[in-house]
Amino acid sequence: MKKRKKRYIVSTILVLLIGVSIATNPTKKEYLQSTDWNHIPTTPSFYIERINFYLFSTYTPVVAHEHGITHLGIFGDFYQISDGQFDYPSWLEFFN
Repeated sequence: MKKRKKRYIVSTILVLLIGVSIATNPTKKEYLQSTDWNHIPTTPSFYIERINFYLFSTYTPVVAHEHGITHLGIFGDFYQISDGQFDYPSWLEFFN
């Protein structure tokens, strides 16, 4: 009986965590507001690449076909996950 209760509690916590993660997945507009690029117009030579994983998203500025610093957007915050050496993160190649 105790194992059932533990499974129920762990499952409930996991479902709540996934729900909160999906609900707080930041948008491209929030990413632009968190950076100073909100005033830069989107042109063919500059755009923000967003890959949506539903639980979190990645955002990478692309300037003249060169990728910049990639940020991970999760729970409404952004965390830098690449060095910004204009290299495309190799782990994201799998999703393209």
